[in-house]
Amino acid sequence: MEKSIIQLWFADLTQGDYSKSWALLSPGERCRAESLKVIKVRQRFVISRAILRQLLADYMAVNCAAVELFQGPFGKPYVRQRKGAHVAFNLSHTGDHLVIALGCQRQIGVDIEVCRERVNLDALAEKCFSDSELRQWQQLESEDKKVTFYRIWTRKESFVKAVGRGISLGLKFCEMSIQAPVKVLSVPNNCGQPSDWQVIDLNVPLGLSAAMTTDGPECKLIYRDWE
Repeated sequence: MEKSIIQLWFADLTQGDYSKSWALLSPGERCRAESLKVIKVRQRFVISRAILRQLLADYMAVNCAAVELFQGPFGKPYVRQRKGAHVAFNLSHTGDHLVIALGCQRQIGVDIEVCRERVNLDALAEKCFSDSELRQWQQLESEDKKVTFYRIWTRKESFVKAVGRGISLGLKFCEMSIQAPVKVLSVPNNCGQPSDWQVIDLNVPLGLSAAMTTDGPECKLIYRDWE
């Protein structure tokens, strides 16, 4: 049986054309953009939404204006479905780095982070890691802790985004093996069985960490750069 395909699109938001991107947005998206007072944040939002719209339009074989985007009760974006396959997608950006995961007939979540220095890594780990994850993380050498923290973090974030609940789901209750390949060990109530999910570390440049979560059978990933 042929594996289903999930496309992973990566983009540098500094390379986007703001004026052309603005023209592709819906009135609601333009209103939201205007409410963002920090110019760089507004630019990132506009360009990332325009890229998402173009990718969805191509995938669904419709005009950009026909792509209707909505938000679930916990903020997960979704598209009004047309006849045919159920289109699934998710996006994440950190600084000027954007990743969009796009497939069909699945739940998908993706997260990308810059592995920056933080003074409160220990406190965040205690708050978000399960007891087992925390013990294993605390045993690491100090130079390995930062990279491993972000690896665990992006895995958990991608899971709660796939489920569509965000961090309100409780990151502590999404437990996974520390070492790759990732194995989901436990999930919160009402999220099915751990075996229902697969979490995959994504190939990203040094200094970044990214992961994707999806349900269903094993899938094939196709990496693409947006130009």
